[in-house]
Order: sequence, then structure tokens, then C-alpha cells
Amino acid sequence: MIKILDNLFYPIYEYIYLFVMVIYMAQMTPETGRMVGSLSGNPVPFLIPIVLTVILLLRNPVSFAHGKLWILTGIMATWSALVCFKFHDFSTANLSYYFFLIYAILIAFIHIRVYGRDLFPIYEHIMVVFSAIGLVLWGMAIIIPGIDTAFRLFPETSFGNNVLYLFNWMDPAKGQIYGSLIRNAGCSWEPGRFAIMLIPAILTNLSREGISFRGNTRIIVLLLALASTMSTTGYSITILIYAIFWFNEFNVQNILTFLFIALPLAVAINSLDFMGSKIQEKANFEGLTRERMHNINYNAKTQGGEYLGSLDRFESAFFEWINFRKDPLLGYGRNRDYSWFRQNISKNFELTSGIVKVLSQYGLIIGLFLYVIIFYSSAKISWTCYNPHKLAFAVALLTSSISYPIFSIPLFTAFWLYGLFCYDEDRITLEDEEDGAEYEYECENCDVES
Repeated sequence: MIKILDNLFYPIYEYIYLFVMVIYMAQMTPETGRMVGSLSGNPVPFLIPIVLTVILLLRNPVSFAHGKLWILTGIMATWSALVCFKFHDFSTANLSYYFFLIYAILIAFIHIRVYGRDLFPIYEHIMVVFSAIGLVLWGMAIIIPGIDTAFRLFPETSFGNNVLYLFNWMDPAKGQIYGSLIRNAGCSWEPGRFAIMLIPAILTNLSREGISFRGNTRIIVLLLALASTMSTTGYSITILIYAIFWFNEFNVQNILTFLFIALPLAVAINSLDFMGSKIQEKANFEGLTRERMHNINYNAKTQGGEYLGSLDRFESAFFEWINFRKDPLLGYGRNRDYSWFRQNISKNFELTSGIVKVLSQYGLIIGLFLYVIIFYSSAKISWTCYNPHKLAFAVALLTSSISYPIFSIPLFTAFWLYGLFCYDEDRITLEDEEDGAEYEYECENCDVES
């Protein structure tokens, strides 16, 4: 058993399974992007999560006779068929995009039904582990002269080198550096993506511990990891969710604290040199071009030129809005080749903005339906953890998706759909919270020893 909390212990396999899912969630390399990518290519990275999930189900039988599961999959399957009919494309390549949509929903359902409310503290625990590893290796990369030679012995990634999928060292020559400091990408493909992976873990800790640092080693590790990413998106979301928790009650003390401590701190953070340099670099055409050329060269080698680079979040949001206006009802679908941008602007760049992409890909009706689900799930998560901030999780996920699409990404999808698939009685009891009574995860109807 692995100790997750003082009153929560989990079998090794169930823990390692989610650990692997986080690696696939991070998408450090094209191989770990296979849970949301193409059916073509090396089948091993595609089959690994499927085999692991089958073993998980053998250990933890789950009934698929769940009305909301089949309603949701029926809606998404119908939408998929309509989009394919709209573009007259029923090729295997095009259908694979919609296969991964249904696949993501089924995997999310399994995660929620197997782990229930424990999904959140286990995810937090795993992210603390990745954060600790990342901080140690990132610190070594900064402090030890010449260590970059050792990091370059590992396989190349888009911005650096993959250290056993536990840490992605950022090569200064590839642009992820501010001043003399490289950014910490943790286990993900780039620092900003690692930052938004930390947000659900931070929010889980806040829901359980409140704004508390004394004796709360986990939140300190998570926040240090977030700081080392130098991510404006990560910083902004964290400030926002702390503000939500801080102002649980509007009183004179909280108002004064906001005016004289929190607000100046937020201004100071946004005035840091690297924050300003991130804005200035957008005007540095030569530097921006050089960084994108590194992306182009790497992706051309690893993906045959299918995806060569990505636009900035604001540029992406602008073009995704145009995509939505061109196909407002059904959207352009999961296959980006049918988007207005790909057909009229460029086929060599990806649009990264996820919050607008939900509308542009799925259209107005399905897009709004997905937004309703995330707010419903946020309320359910709050109810589960006795967290009075019903919209905190929705706000965190939606603001995270300003820079990165997260729907259909492993574990992010489980958070998004939690309200639909969770057990009605799946709530932390007040007795557990007050008395700290120990309990162990039970592998029901399972004869496999941990």
C-alpha cells in the first residue's frame, strides 16, 4: 500500500497506473501523445495505456450500464457522424479523430468509477512527486556547470531532452530561458503545460487544507514547482484561485489584506523581469523566428512535417474565433484540416487556444453543452470535498485552456466529466475529516493481491 493521506492508502498497481496516465497527460514526446493522437505509427505507445486499463478493470470491475455514459457517447457519436457527413470524409484517417473522442470519454468514465473521490488526492500526490523530481533536476541544471552535456545524452524533445519521462530538461539554445535561468518543464513537453498540470493539484490541496502553509509541505513543493516554470498562465490562475479561496467571507480584514498585501504582491509578480521579457519577446521577430524554427526542425523529424509549430495563445484564439464563425453550428470537427485556418492560412501551424477551440471544433450546441458539464462537475467536486467555492474548479480548468486544449486529454477529461460519472454518495464524510479515521482502498470483487 502507498500512503496518499494520513487516512488514505492505495495499492501499488492502482497508484502506478495513474502515474503512467500523468506521463501520457504530459505529452512530453510524440509517443506519449498517442492517447490523443493518430492510430498510425508505432503501436506500442498506443497499446500500453489500453493494456494497463484492462488490468485495472480486472482488478476493479466496473459496470458500463450507466445511463449518462451512453447518453454522452450517443450525443458525441451522432455529432461525429454529422461532421463526417458534412465533409464527406469517412476515411480511416478522419474517423480516427472521432475514435479518440469516444476513447477519451470511456477512459475518463473508468477513472472516475474506479477511483471516485480519491482521484483528486492521488493526482495531487503524483504531481508532488513529479514536482520534487523536477525541482531537484532543474536546480542541478542551474547550479552545476557543464551538466548540460549529461542532459543532452538523453533523447531529444521539442525544447530539450527527455530524462526517463520524469523530467524534460530545457535546452537554452531552444528558447525556454529567461535571463540566465532555464524554465522548469517538469514531466511535460514545455513549462506552461506543466504549470497547468499543477493547477488541479494545487486546487485539491486548497480544498482540503485551505490557505495553510504551516506543516503543508505538499503545497510548498507544488508552488515552488509552479514558480520555476515562469509561466504567466500558471501564475495568473494560481493568484485567481487563491483570491477565490481568500474571499470566502467579505470582511474588513480580508479587504485590507487584499489592498495592502495580495494586490501589491500580484502587481510585483507581474512586474518581474521575465514577465516583462515574455511580452517583449513577442516584438523580437528574430528571437521568435529562431525559437519557431527549432520547433519546425524537431517536429519535421519526428512527425514527418504533419505538425511543424504552434501560434501564440492570443493569435490562436483570434483564428479559432474565425474558425467558429465560419462553422458555427457543427464546428469544423476534430480534424483540424477542415478548419478555415488550415484551408486558408497555413497547414504548418497548430492553434493552441483551448477555450475557444471547444466552440470552433464542436460548434455552438455541443460546445455550450460541454461548458455546462464542466460547471456541473465543478459543483459536484466542491460538494464532494465540502468546498464552498462551487465554480473554482471550472474557473481553473477554463482559464488553463486559454493556452492549451485540455478536453480529451487524459485525466483532464476525467476532471471535466466528473459530475456526470461520479457516485452519488461519493462524498468525504465529516467524521473522516474530524476524526482522521484511517481507511484503505478496497479492491472489490478482486482476488489479485497488491
